[in-house]
Amino acid sequence: HISLSSLLSPHSPDPRSPVPFDRRILRLHPRKMSTHSFFLLMAVLAISQRGVDADGLGLPNGGPGLRSNKSASIVQPDPTYFEPAMPLDFFKNIDPSKFEWMNKDEITPGGTTCGFLHARLGAIPRVNYPKVKVYVCVKFAEVQPAPRGNMAVHCGGPGSLSDCVYAMGSEMFLGPSAGTYNVISFDQRGMGRSEPTFVVDECMKETHDPELLTLQVNYLDEQSVRTASRIYKKRNLECWARKDFLLNSTARDGTTKSYHFLQYSGTRQLAEDIERVRRLFGDQKLSV
Repeated sequence: HISLSSLLSPHSPDPRSPVPFDRRILRLHPRKMSTHSFFLLMAVLAISQRGVDADGLGLPNGGPGLRSNKSASIVQPDPTYFEPAMPLDFFKNIDPSKFEWMNKDEITPGGTTCGFLHARLGAIPRVNYPKVKVYVCVKFAEVQPAPRGNMAVHCGGPGSLSDCVYAMGSEMFLGPSAGTYNVISFDQRGMGRSEPTFVVDECMKETHDPELLTLQVNYLDEQSVRTASRIYKKRNLECWARKDFLLNSTARDGTTKSYHFLQYSGTRQLAEDIERVRRLFGDQKLSV
């Protein structure tokens, strides 16, 4: 997983300086690749090259011009790297069967609101996957439409939540340009308010609890390691067996197929969900 701050060199100019900093942010677009070695970045790049099938997307690229009294007071972004986001009315009118806002009234300049992405479990074309709900929060730019477009942030994981939008969408990370991005963050699959959730007794047993002996494990002693491994194995098997993780879908011919959620809740699926949101939010360039 990637931290935006890791894209900065310790010998770089002041990261609060908007021009050098903006050039160090990786720009993602379906037609531009990067050799960055981070797993999530590579997955996002691969998926944005390949696309995620049939999630009801496909708006033409190209954003509207600035429509804000503040536009004269900001440095105009270089169009080589930045594409303005869609207007706020566009976000308010996204198909709720694909993305459902919790409160559309909070979609305002400088406002923050959240909603659920209704995502297909997998991404193979023409497979009738069941749907899952991925919780997504957006901190909208103070200047609208956002001059520097949309930015997806992730505070690391597994376990990063959508409240990352407040930390990494702040001036501490983005400098004076913070108010010119729509910043997007996720409760990745299984975490936070996303559904299904890993936050269940079978999966959340404290494996470091003294009763489970894992605090006393001696990694130089074979028997001690075996004892701890049996504890972890028991916990993991109970988690895998939870019925809520078995998701079914019915094909047109009436046949039913089952999928296990834990097989569709990793870094690859996070990257696929980022791509789905990118398309739903205007099919434009995305900063990560």
